[in-house]
Amino acid sequence: MKPTNDQNQAHEIVALAKERLVHQPHLSVQRIWCEYRSPQLYLRGQVPSFYIKQLAQTAVSGLEGVSQVVNEIEVLW
Repeated sequence: MKPTNDQNQAHEIVALAKERLVHQPHLSVQRIWCEYRSPQLYLRGQVPSFYIKQLAQTAVSGLEGVSQVVNEIEVLW
């Protein structure tokens, strides 16, 4: 079964988001994953501080095709 254009777009957006996350020094070692449901990009995972949570959101903001970043990353104390 061939992926649809929507599936291709979702895969491409998630790949770009992951690339941005791994190229940030504080984020490359964090447990963060992405899921795209048009037009929203969801960030999930666990980080040690609110600062890193905000860095993740900033890193993926402005991606084409994403109207809203939903940051569901959990901060573990």
